[in-house]
Amino acid sequence: MKKNEPYIRIRENAKIAVLMVHGIAGTPAQFEALIPLIPEDYSIYNILLDGHGKTVLDFGKASMKKWKAQFRKTLEDLRRQYDGIFIVAHSMGTLFSIQHAVENPDKILRLFLLSVPTRPFPRVSTVRASYAIMLGRVKKGDKIAHALIKGTSIQLEKGIFPYITWIPRLIELLFECRKTRKMLPKLAIPSDTFQSQADELVSARSIKDLNTHPYIKNTVLFHSGHLLYGDEDLVLLKRYMEEAVKEIQKTQTQ
Repeated sequence: MKKNEPYIRIRENAKIAVLMVHGIAGTPAQFEALIPLIPEDYSIYNILLDGHGKTVLDFGKASMKKWKAQFRKTLEDLRRQYDGIFIVAHSMGTLFSIQHAVENPDKILRLFLLSVPTRPFPRVSTVRASYAIMLGRVKKGDKIAHALIKGTSIQLEKGIFPYITWIPRLIELLFECRKTRKMLPKLAIPSDTFQSQADELVSARSIKDLNTHPYIKNTVLFHSGHLLYGDEDLVLLKRYMEEAVKEIQKTQTQ
């Protein structure tokens, strides 16, 4: 799967569509390991958000408003075409998913959410890694920097000044995190969430936000970061994806 392109699989006469949405500066390839577990008779819309898959400046010219509008339009299009929608999302994409599941739950069957940033908190090591990327000085052993590089669809370049255009996008993200945290108690859609204990970008306090929710089954991943998953956790994610699909199929036959 290409990092800078959407992945669309349309099945004729499909009744269920899977909507996948990546995080800020992310890539549709984030879900590559989970796609083989989606039933063949489901359509898949693994979208690429505006400004992603392009240059650093193209990303800076995008906006949270555009991303949310793109997500909303895609969701509305799927509502008109399918009987049910299964949403799989990562990081920022989980914020859109929760918000829309609260505002309009129609036809949304289930949420499968990775690294929900209800309380973002970049670690010092992540800031250092980001700085190294901007300067083009990433060391071979810098696991966080390499994870960030692998997990983005943006065409990275050297120099700090182009990345200054990202500041408004990051500020917008903080507002969305706060908004979603306040909306979370209103969520009434069955949801599976997965939080990494050592997430480089999200505070472990986010786990508490999810653990007490009646509609959420939260799982803590002990061998993963924000973007990359350890082998043990990847096996766990795949098993829970299979179980989520079975639950959806069960509700469809009732």
